[in-house]
Amino acid sequence: MIRRCLVLVPVLCTSVCLGTARASDDAAAAAAAPRTPASIARTPDFLIGAPKARLGVGGSWLMPRAGGDLFAFVGDQLTFEPSDLRSRGVVADLAVAIGPRVDLVTGVERSSRSTGTEYRQFVASNGQPITQTTRLQQTGVTLGLRYLPLGSGRRISRLAFIPRRVTPYVGAGATAGFYNFSQRGQFVDFADRSIFTDAFVSDGWTFGPFVQGGAELQLWKRLYVSVDGRYTWLHGALDSDFSGFDGIDLAGFRASTGLGIAF
Repeated sequence: MIRRCLVLVPVLCTSVCLGTARASDDAAAAAAAPRTPASIARTPDFLIGAPKARLGVGGSWLMPRAGGDLFAFVGDQLTFEPSDLRSRGVVADLAVAIGPRVDLVTGVERSSRSTGTEYRQFVASNGQPITQTTRLQQTGVTLGLRYLPLGSGRRISRLAFIPRRVTPYVGAGATAGFYNFSQRGQFVDFADRSIFTDAFVSDGWTFGPFVQGGAELQLWKRLYVSVDGRYTWLHGALDSDFSGFDGIDLAGFRASTGLGIAF
């Protein structure tokens, strides 16, 4: 028995050592093997290549400056304040990467707001207020460049790309906007103080620059939520219904948020 034990012990030790060495070699080979696209795709922190574009849709809150002599006159005669034109809207934009930290961005936006007004100093003969509806609709098409100071992510191999959780940006560009401004209802003829019913309408195209800043927050892989602030300078000409004024001031600040997908 002693002789058999003396023979079996070295054999068992040798087998254990060989098995351990083989397992270590297999683990090292697996770690050294290149990751396939399928294995990278299963890792939630990785994307297959950097996104080439982002498409987003969302809602906006427009706060017009409403300066100039037109809105000053309307506010002096009627119960109107610039804040009455603050409006909700919808936005959609497409950003295409043209460099590691630069995007070319185009988008569309639309907003509309109607508010009831009445004369401050005049009433009808029956004592009732003289009322109107003031309405401003705006549609804009934008084109600009967006700079990402931190980039959109980090490439770790020919295939694997790690997107940033938060991607801040700043940008600038130009807006082509179409507006429609109208006042419908009862008005006072200042010549004889008579009251008449009419509609005054002006619309047209206008162009101007904008600046913006914001950030995109990654929700899951290619899904993002965006937060954006933009100030636009726009000034349009008025039709003959509003002759005598120096135009309509359409400048203002727009805040927006929405969802986007990278592809």
